[in-house]
Amino acid sequence: PLIKYPYHIFCPMQTIQIDGLKFDGPYVLGRDELPNVPAIALIITEAGEGFKIMSVLHGVNIKEEIENSPKQDCWHKHAYHDIIDIYLNLDDMPESKREDYRIRCIEKRKDVIFCDEVTKIVDDW
Repeated sequence: PLIKYPYHIFCPMQTIQIDGLKFDGPYVLGRDELPNVPAIALIITEAGEGFKIMSVLHGVNIKEEIENSPKQDCWHKHAYHDIIDIYLNLDDMPESKREDYRIRCIEKRKDVIFCDEVTKIVDDW
């Protein structure tokens, strides 16, 4: 009989560039071991000929940040065949710079990143 394997079995690590930063992956949520390091993570799923970013996270321990994220239900709900890919940027940068990147990335794609939002600034005039 024909056995169908998930595409990740044959998918080597690769680098993608989003908004000026390079990310390596895919690490597959629930299958691959994530490093305990400061990083920015793109939570991605397949989308036709490309991919769709579902969330952007960062933390001093990215493994813990991802594993404890309250957004996991949203990721599973929207993931193609329930496969959630993670791409990591491990550049040494201050936490404030990682948060600035996360906000810019989400704001730029606010109509398509459906598992994230940024705090809206309310004008009090």
